[in-house]
Amino acid sequence: MQNSQITVLLNDNSLNRENSKMFMNYVGKVCSIPGFILPEPYRLVSSVICNEYRIISSDPDPETLFLIRLFDLPSDHILNLSNYSSLNKKLTQCLVWSSLVPSQPDAFQFLATKFFDYFLNHYNIGITSGPMTLASAHFWEGRLTSAFMNPKMNVIKSDGQEIFLIPNWDAFQEDWSEMILKSSENIQDQTVIVISKDNEVKT
Repeated sequence: MQNSQITVLLNDNSLNRENSKMFMNYVGKVCSIPGFILPEPYRLVSSVICNEYRIISSDPDPETLFLIRLFDLPSDHILNLSNYSSLNKKLTQCLVWSSLVPSQPDAFQFLATKFFDYFLNHYNIGITSGPMTLASAHFWEGRLTSAFMNPKMNVIKSDGQEIFLIPNWDAFQEDWSEMILKSSENIQDQTVIVISKDNEVKT
């Protein structure tokens, strides 16, 4: 299923519940990650066939409330960034979807942060200018601002030819606005932003 399809499907409550039940019946496995504690009546579930995690309600007609799926960057991005020696962990990117339930956004934003911190221990995570959900845009803005404030994290930009370190949010705002514009207009280009936890990149 294409990434855009899953976001449309989960936005519809009845389709969400139907898909969540199928996910639990066929590929879902209740799991845990260090430091990630969910309150009742929610459970953390991973897919046995791909690198996807969901927060799903525990009721008989379950609903997916948060989804994050890791998948490989396009090969041309990987080839270009592989020349940057400090990016010594696997490159991946994330699809993020979150329920817009009014009582839950703060809780799920916190959980999204915990997810991301966990994944950064294993991957360098890229953001491309492809189609982006509203939840994804908010998620990435939070992760980027946190990265700029954390001396152990780095934000790197590749335009397909050059690769360079972005020092702070002020230096990045124009680039980010351009990526959001391209996303909303479905314009593809070679730009990729990488969030890395490799401290040795700093100079």
